[in-house]
Amino acid sequence: MEDTRHSDYKNTLKLREEPELWRIIGNSKEIKDVLSKIQTVLESDVPVVIQGETGTGKELVTKAIHYRGPRSKQPLCTINCAAIPENLLESELMGHEKGSFTGAIQQQIGKLERANMGTLFLDEITEMPLAMQAKILRVIEEQVFERVGGQKPIKTNIRIISASNKELLGEVSSKNFREDLYYRLNVFRIHIPPLRDRKEDIPELVNVFVNRFATLSGKKINKPGPSTMDKLISYRWPGNIRQLQNSIRRAILVTTNDTLLPEHFDFPDLDANDLRMIESLEDGLSKLEAALRRGDVLPLSEVEEIFIRRALNATNGNISATSEKLEIGRSTVYRKMQEYGIKIEDYQTV
Repeated sequence: MEDTRHSDYKNTLKLREEPELWRIIGNSKEIKDVLSKIQTVLESDVPVVIQGETGTGKELVTKAIHYRGPRSKQPLCTINCAAIPENLLESELMGHEKGSFTGAIQQQIGKLERANMGTLFLDEITEMPLAMQAKILRVIEEQVFERVGGQKPIKTNIRIISASNKELLGEVSSKNFREDLYYRLNVFRIHIPPLRDRKEDIPELVNVFVNRFATLSGKKINKPGPSTMDKLISYRWPGNIRQLQNSIRRAILVTTNDTLLPEHFDFPDLDANDLRMIESLEDGLSKLEAALRRGDVLPLSEVEEIFIRRALNATNGNISATSEKLEIGRSTVYRKMQEYGIKIEDYQTV
């Protein structure tokens, strides 16, 4: 028993000593529990669901599982289900044959095929359309699929890791997620706590990020002093580690000397509703960016909604300023807000 405990401890240390860009940082009880669960599931092939708020490090946990597991020499393929339009998601996952639809000028290998013998990471799995959920269920059950426009069955051997910032069971109750797929995916669950629930890890995270971004910027930056660290520890970090990382990057950019002071950190006062609104905006922008990168076209209504929300967010819900930014009339802004179900109070600060 003592040997087993010693072995588990050594393995946990290894997880903390991974390459700088994706090692898991922290010594809190909460993060040690995450490391322990990663260790438990490493050598198996069971599907894993990672649940946590935006910015908590779900992709980091996925990489820790993949690169320390038996499939580490094989591909890790990621697909963000929220960033790809519904009509293109099947092609991204399954691939397609030449001529299978307008614009399919050549055969494309999908993520399921690329990830063969490796790991497929389905990020924001709850945003996957129900029709696509049924097809993924078949892949899990039969380990076979066909490319869009193809008839030849293609066998696949993959490990599936899913992630969401929502509770999957709640999405099942709301009829947004298939119950049978839920039980197939949710064999082993890892919950990543928000940063506000593991504040004792903040000093170590801060020092790692300061070193990383100071090096990248070519600046010599000292460790933050007590007053700066107190401010960082006391803040709630609704955007979690991603927000902390970006805040430190900005502070290093604006400082004119080798010291990070409290005034270099200007935090917005966000509540849960604010954060959900920002997440929705980020998802929209990610979807637009992914479409543009592929040379695809999104429906005009989707693009309009994304930019109206972005303008409202930038102007704190000021309709006049929003209409000026978008170069449209105030009445058009009001009409479009009603059309897309946008509430002005979601963007106004008290």
